[in-house]
Amino acid sequence: MTKDKQLFSKQSPQDIDFIITIERIKMKRDLFRIIAYKLANGETAITTRQMAISVKKPLYTAQKFMRQMKVEPIRVQMPNRSVTDMISVSVVLDFWTYLNESGQGNLLTKIGQQYLNEYLTE
Repeated sequence: MTKDKQLFSKQSPQDIDFIITIERIKMKRDLFRIIAYKLANGETAITTRQMAISVKKPLYTAQKFMRQMKVEPIRVQMPNRSVTDMISVSVVLDFWTYLNESGQGNLLTKIGQQYLNEYLTE
């Protein structure tokens, strides 16, 4: 191993472009539960991982959908100061709608789609 190679990035959250969360939002209905965050720019988002896991789908399914739609995740600083990738709830709604319409959905995607649709129209 050479001295030029670093094992870990020395970047701190201050060195990265990101948006800060300002509010944690618990969303739940029946069996469906998810944590969303209100961002400093006014948008509401969830982690890319939750986009899939909350409806019992593998993460690669959500990642494939985002690539097809040419959607880039948002870099967000969480309340614990960690930085993670998030996706707007409107894109999450599109993902769950796609799953339901393509026959790949389940009870959670249906409940989630209905809940987010109502949330976005309020």
